[in-house]
Amino acid sequence: MDHKTRLIVAENDPLIAWAVRFGLMDLGYEVCAWADTAPDAVRLAELHRPDVAVVDGGLSDRNEGIDAAREISGRLGIPVVICRGNAIDEVIGTGHDASAPAGWVAKPYRISDLDRLIAAAARH
Repeated sequence: MDHKTRLIVAENDPLIAWAVRFGLMDLGYEVCAWADTAPDAVRLAELHRPDVAVVDGGLSDRNEGIDAAREISGRLGIPVVICRGNAIDEVIGTGHDASAPAGWVAKPYRISDLDRLIAAAARH
């Protein structure tokens, strides 16, 4: 049996979360949890230990998603793909430390863009 890449998705817009969740499931990913806040994203990452976390960098219209991504990546060692609606390098930097994201995509994005980044992150 093939291993499905397990994901958590952290997105506070319910319509985007729904589209991303079902779009990724259609591509063969297992979405094991969905969070709409940064604390829930970290808690669910600890609980489910997904292969990759997909995190909206602007959860709650602030940088809480970036903070959650740093914790998930740095403390838990789970690769994170960040989705963000504005310039991301000034918020997260471009370094290669443990808390750096595995990739990021600017909103609006296509599910195929997200697929490519998740596949790359899961290989590491």
